Amino acid sequence: MTKTATKDPVCGMSVEMTADRATSNYKGETYYFCCSGCKGKFDQAPDQYLSGSGPAKSDKSGCCCG
Repeated sequence: MTKTATKDPVCGMSVEMTADRATSNYKGETYYFCCSGCKGKFDQAPDQYLSGSGPAKSDKSGCCCG
């Protein structure tokens, strides 16, 4: 079975893993985003979002989904 959805590491939104999604490759992994805004935030500080020390997942200010 192939995984078709994942969680945006910036805002926590569930996103489909499709070719038209904004993505970033970091340390050999591909991360998918709900919008280019979340991708931009991730690209500036990926370790912050992956460690869980980024903004609260419920804080969607400045994100397309909030």
